[in-house]
Amino acid sequence: MKLRPNSTGSRTLKFRFMGPAQVLAGNGEALPLKRKDIALLAYLCLRPDTIASRETVSSLLWPDSAEEQARASLRQSLASIRKAFGPAETIMSADASALRMDLSRVDVDVKQFLEGTDTSEIPALEENINWHKGELLEGLGPISPEYDRWLDAERGAIQSHYIAALLKLVDACEADKRLEDVIANAQKMLSLDPLQEHVHRRLMRAYFLQKRYDAALKQFDNLKGILSSQLGVTPEQPTIELMHAIRKERNQGAGNSSALSPGETAGEVAASLVVETPSLPDRPSIGVLRFRGLPKDSSAYLLGEGISEDLTIELSREVDLMVISRQSSFHLDEEQMPAQEIGAKLGVHFYVSGSVRVSGNKLRVTAHLVSCENGYEVWAERYDRDLVDFFSIQIEIARTVSATVADRIAADTNAKYNSVPPDDLESYQLVVRGIGQVHKFAAESYLNAIKLFEEAIARAPKYGRAFGWLALSKLYLRWNIDASIDLSDIVPIAERAIALGPNDSKGHCALAMCNFIKREFDRAEFHFQSALRANPNDELLLTEYGRYLMYIDRPEDGLQRIREAMRVNPYFPVWFWSIQGRVLHTLERYDEAVKVFERVSNPPFYIHVYLAACYAKLDDVDKMEQAKAALYEMRPEFDLESFKAIFPYKNPKSASRLFDSFELAGL
Repeated sequence: MKLRPNSTGSRTLKFRFMGPAQVLAGNGEALPLKRKDIALLAYLCLRPDTIASRETVSSLLWPDSAEEQARASLRQSLASIRKAFGPAETIMSADASALRMDLSRVDVDVKQFLEGTDTSEIPALEENINWHKGELLEGLGPISPEYDRWLDAERGAIQSHYIAALLKLVDACEADKRLEDVIANAQKMLSLDPLQEHVHRRLMRAYFLQKRYDAALKQFDNLKGILSSQLGVTPEQPTIELMHAIRKERNQGAGNSSALSPGETAGEVAASLVVETPSLPDRPSIGVLRFRGLPKDSSAYLLGEGISEDLTIELSREVDLMVISRQSSFHLDEEQMPAQEIGAKLGVHFYVSGSVRVSGNKLRVTAHLVSCENGYEVWAERYDRDLVDFFSIQIEIARTVSATVADRIAADTNAKYNSVPPDDLESYQLVVRGIGQVHKFAAESYLNAIKLFEEAIARAPKYGRAFGWLALSKLYLRWNIDASIDLSDIVPIAERAIALGPNDSKGHCALAMCNFIKREFDRAEFHFQSALRANPNDELLLTEYGRYLMYIDRPEDGLQRIREAMRVNPYFPVWFWSIQGRVLHTLERYDEAVKVFERVSNPPFYIHVYLAACYAKLDDVDKMEQAKAALYEMRPEFDLESFKAIFPYKNPKSASRLFDSFELAGL
């Protein structure tokens, strides 16, 4: 949202969170605030809704204190902030349950910076970049494990915006022939992330245009050394082509700098160019080719490029999937080379390609996932849409294809390695096999999954994804089969997953589930939101978040999340139907719930519990008795009181409505 001045036309306070953090009064004087006061203000200012419950804040900032002591520390911090704010104390308000920040009355450097990244004009970009004085809350020091994880995620997001703004500035300066500015800002980008090969290319081009051939070739050598030492790979083909063009012009003493463009030099140097074929990584890898616009030279070309770029970004969220950069994959054309050659050039196991056709107000997008090993099509789909909102269509299709492709790659990899003895597998294949077991929805499968994940961890003790899935498989065993399993044994596994991979959605999802089962709903929300920021396309996460929303009296929102999960991955596990049926049952939409529950193949015992309750509400006595008979055949010892104990509803009235339907069925 845009920051708006207050009624007097000025903002009374300035919050400076990028670089050493401080809060300044209108006269520029720094206010005397303590470390945790600053941490609290930053948390409120950077939350999307600028509101947080007292419970969330106190548990974030004082997690090691008893609840009453943590609340007392929060009150003391609020008093300290109000005293420092003086007449501006109403900028932050608090009631018995929540804290709020009025951003319309303050000048927050982070907000100003983020809002300014949309511009493309050089002066505006330079002004915007000047807001970035350093790392978010630089030098603040550790606050608590959960706060520090939140801060790390925010720092990563701001750095991504900063790099994107620098890249815009570099490209704008290159177009304006401001070569010294190109060099200065490209070097800033490489100081943050030296593995950005496209930035090295921009720097090489700038040196070339200045006729500083040796500097350009030295930049190539620097890049080559960095890639070799850190990733064990060689530069991409466009970079090698550029290096050859520069070397050729230096050797010829040519002064025509217009020969620089990689597209123009490729033909000149093709005969002498020797490209080292990248080796295949030891985990699934994929390249996204440019989606073709049909017919050629139509408006569909731009939409195709946009979908390809968004798809590359969305696939990059999958931590177990290596995604080749667009600079490498976009210049290849599957119509001109076989799948095996594409795989060899990119060093990938799979590639995604497709086409975009626009006819009037209709849009058709096709997508194909191809195995580079044998050229077989692993998966294909067609999407027909009304061309109403160009950009939302791009994102929708990119998310759908991303989730489906990740699932198909896992299934394909699982099929290849399923018959190989576990001792001969690498950790990734063990995890893939374990995921397949989790989705089988049975006690034996959960136990098999736990064994596979533990084997993976034994082979790779720092493999965060394995810890995340191990925590989830133990949670599902507890939730669906054995409620006596102690959550305190699962929480450390989930915390270990997050420590090893702070942006891995599975670890956050597992910890969120542990928290809401314990009825610590604010902490659960925190971890669900962290997981969604890490990967909004994770269909298991979306489904579990939907279940959680049902438990906190937001079942309509929960149903929407579950259907979103089913939409982004049409190959969702069958047990997703079970959770959707639960939400419909909570919404008292019993007809719909029955239809959904009946789609669960080989249903576990509790599906029959819900079916009996739904049929009781629908006055279908015969089917109610059939469901009860199936239940008691599977679980002769079924006890309703024990069953009730597993439901962590936030509102006791919602739980009572559920239990009434069970009792109506005579369970």
